[in-house]
Amino acid sequence: MRAVIFSALLAMAQGQGVIIAAQGPAGPASPGLLVDQNKVDANIINKQEIVANVVNECGRTILQGNIDIGEETENQLGNRTVTQVTSGANVDVTIAQVSADGAGPYSCDLDLTSNSNGAAGQTKLTVQEFEPQNGQIRLTVTMPADMACVGASTGDVCTVRCFNDNAKGPFGGCFAVQQTDITPKQNTPDNIPTAAKLEGVLSQVQQDIVDFPAAVKSNQEAATQGEQGLTAVKELLPNANMQAAGSAAAAISAGTNPPAAEAPNTGTPNTATPNTGTPNTPPPNNPAPNTPPPNVGKAKGKGGRAKGKGKGLAGLAALFGGGGAVGGGQRQRQQQQQQQQQGNNKRTPEDLLSSRFARRDIFGRND
Repeated sequence: MRAVIFSALLAMAQGQGVIIAAQGPAGPASPGLLVDQNKVDANIINKQEIVANVVNECGRTILQGNIDIGEETENQLGNRTVTQVTSGANVDVTIAQVSADGAGPYSCDLDLTSNSNGAAGQTKLTVQEFEPQNGQIRLTVTMPADMACVGASTGDVCTVRCFNDNAKGPFGGCFAVQQTDITPKQNTPDNIPTAAKLEGVLSQVQQDIVDFPAAVKSNQEAATQGEQGLTAVKELLPNANMQAAGSAAAAISAGTNPPAAEAPNTGTPNTATPNTGTPNTPPPNNPAPNTPPPNVGKAKGKGGRAKGKGKGLAGLAALFGGGGAVGGGQRQRQQQQQQQQQGNNKRTPEDLLSSRFARRDIFGRND
């Protein structure tokens, strides 16, 4: 079943819209989680990949793979780069439109727990989208009037997702917001809710067993621990989009918005009326009876040919894709022996598996 799902995720490459900043009523602006604005990167939020538990609800980036929402949120809290909001407040979101496929309309939703909704459960948000200008799209996103953020180590953080509906992505991103008009929740193991059911847990265990060899292979192929997330995505999503059109910073510097993506040319079949032809039947030849030798005549005639051609132009879509990483054989074995002798700190396959899968909790950490 998984092979069917991922074969449908055609390797159509290159369009993107990247979240540059999200500014609430107070505090600094929040950047998009994990995506690198200065490199050729993009954030893909594909529901099929989330349902399959290859990635978290914020999806993955082209350069680094799965977005660890908890870790990225804690990093931004530590860097004091999380914007501040109140119930019903507006957040101004700036998106760099790197290519036509990064165009809107954009939809946004909210995870009140920051990191536990997965493929469903988010709160839909009201979005006002403005005309693109100077390579940027601006959104005004309204927080719910009854909002109560309870996520991250601070107990007052929500995660906002914004994405378009482009089939090559969808493209967009996530950012954190910190609520200031509530009493932060003191999260403990006793008061953290979970939606996990035994049937779902057992099903995921079986899928983990299937995915384990790919996880081990991705660990072996990664040059560094930081590359393990990307190589895991390549192993598990061999037909998924692994390319980006350009950097967000370059798109803003150019100051122009790409033209809207053209609709595919499906062509209009030309159905010619078939020529059935009309048989040519000459009149019978009735010779005079008393003229020897008798003239029996010959009946000659040719039937018409049925001719007709249907012509039409079918639209073409150029498909580009990234396959799995190619291993190095003997070179890998030599590197592994050297790393073992030097006491390298790569994770064990069991550790990789625990970090590779999209784990969610409302502490904002993946334990």
